[in-house]
Amino acid sequence: MASKEIHTKQEKKESLKEMRRDAIRTAEALSTHETVQRFGSASAEYIKGYRGLDNESGTRYAKGLVDIAKHKVNENYVAQNIKQQAGFSAEVASTSRDNAEAIIRKSKVRASRSDDLPQYGKNHNVVDRVQLVDGKVIDGSQAQMKFVGNRNKLLDDIAREDGKFFRYRGAKLELPTEQLEGNKAYVLGEAERLRERAEKLGEQASDDPNKAKQVQEMMFKADKLEKRANSDDFQAESAAQHCRNKAYQRRFNADKAEKKGNIDEAEKLRREANNYDELAENVSDSGLTTEDAIYYRKNPGTATLRDIGRTAHGAGLQGAKYGAIIGGSISVLMNCWAVAQGEKEVSEALPDIALDTAKAGTLGYATAFVGSALKGGMQQSGNQFTRQLASTSGPALAINICLSLGSTVNRFVTGEIDEEQLLTEVGEKGAGMLSGGMMAAVGQVAIPIPFVGAAIGGMIGYTLSSMFYQSALEASRSAKLSSEQLLKIRTIEEAARERIAHEQEQLEAFVSREIPQLRLETQFLLSSLANADHQDSEALSKSINHYAGLLGKSLQFHSVNEFETFMSSDDPFIF
Repeated sequence: MASKEIHTKQEKKESLKEMRRDAIRTAEALSTHETVQRFGSASAEYIKGYRGLDNESGTRYAKGLVDIAKHKVNENYVAQNIKQQAGFSAEVASTSRDNAEAIIRKSKVRASRSDDLPQYGKNHNVVDRVQLVDGKVIDGSQAQMKFVGNRNKLLDDIAREDGKFFRYRGAKLELPTEQLEGNKAYVLGEAERLRERAEKLGEQASDDPNKAKQVQEMMFKADKLEKRANSDDFQAESAAQHCRNKAYQRRFNADKAEKKGNIDEAEKLRREANNYDELAENVSDSGLTTEDAIYYRKNPGTATLRDIGRTAHGAGLQGAKYGAIIGGSISVLMNCWAVAQGEKEVSEALPDIALDTAKAGTLGYATAFVGSALKGGMQQSGNQFTRQLASTSGPALAINICLSLGSTVNRFVTGEIDEEQLLTEVGEKGAGMLSGGMMAAVGQVAIPIPFVGAAIGGMIGYTLSSMFYQSALEASRSAKLSSEQLLKIRTIEEAARERIAHEQEQLEAFVSREIPQLRLETQFLLSSLANADHQDSEALSKSINHYAGLLGKSLQFHSVNEFETFMSSDDPFIF
């Protein structure tokens, strides 16, 4: 009996420790709630761009990446067609990226393709993209995106008065990344980065043939890029610098023409110089290289997953920071308490704090990474309930649920707990996580600090829910025991009732049978007593003894002679 009590106490202790761990994990997970929501909404932008559909608003866009990838290609001009279509892919991808980054920065500015706005219509001849605030176009944000092979010719065709792209003047010009700052600088930088990666990987490649092969491929690409950058026809200057050089040359030629009396020519050259200066201010980075645009055209699904993964990584880094702060703070408090109670030494507490903080940071990264990617998918789900669930703490708790329930299932598989305990823990943790999610929202309102309020509210909610769940479970168990006891009592009661009924039947049968006879015998006895005389004394004595026998009694004297003989003797009288 004593060993059973010890075992029960140990189980309760372990249960409390598990509850405390889950509460802390829930707090750490919920500390990433805001990050998950923000970066998850950012990831949703890439899904919208891929599908060409916003399931939240029901908006169908002119083109999605998957639609562009289905465009026909002339087998005789595959490269040219792909490059042309890549320009459309770049517009969609850049719009998705700009909106994702705006959401992460908490900016109200949103980007849109002109094809998706009714005021511009389809295939506007100047504007490809705009920026909006509250649905209104920001003046001066109109931009044309151009992915062409000869950048300088494009710039000249815009600035020259007889240029075929003069209509683009005044609009922002978005160029491939490598063309904005100058191909040479960009490509040489890429080559250098490849060599650095190859050197780092080469340190690990001595015993790994696959890594050694990767190093060779990186070095080959670096050599190829350097050779291309150093070719004679390579554009070494930036787009803005090209425009400024052209403006300087135009003004120089204008002065010469004016001296020669060619006033009209001089004015034309100065107008073109002004066009180049304006263009130098309007050129900007599209955020994509030409190779990137082609990749989006050829591999829209993979490119979208890459964007979501990059966004999720950013969420993970923030989640790691917040998780480490919350987890580390909780660990400091718990370990300080343990030291104060004499349960730990300071030398033991410090490594534990460091380990707990590292674990919390890892959990925070995993929660934010997976949660943001999951949130993005749920937000753009075709199911309304799933979209509604995306705005809750569910995505942030996904990893915590896996960890908590995973440990419970593992204990069941290894035989540490039985089926009843498994279901009990699953119910407790499920209720705790639900309550933690709701209390996180309350905590965020009460403590309006980006992650602290949600974390504290979540931990309190989980702990209280677990306590209430355990109390309810104990009450349920007591009620179950009481019910079993009541059932036993009712069974005994029913058996007693059946026995009493049987005895009552027997009594009624006896009374119905014996009472009439007894009544007759009584009447006969009383009649005998009333009519008796001295000569009938023997008959009277016989009647009395007969009646006593009916009552189950035997008298001491059966006749007058026996009574007289007794009276003459010394025998005692029996009462």
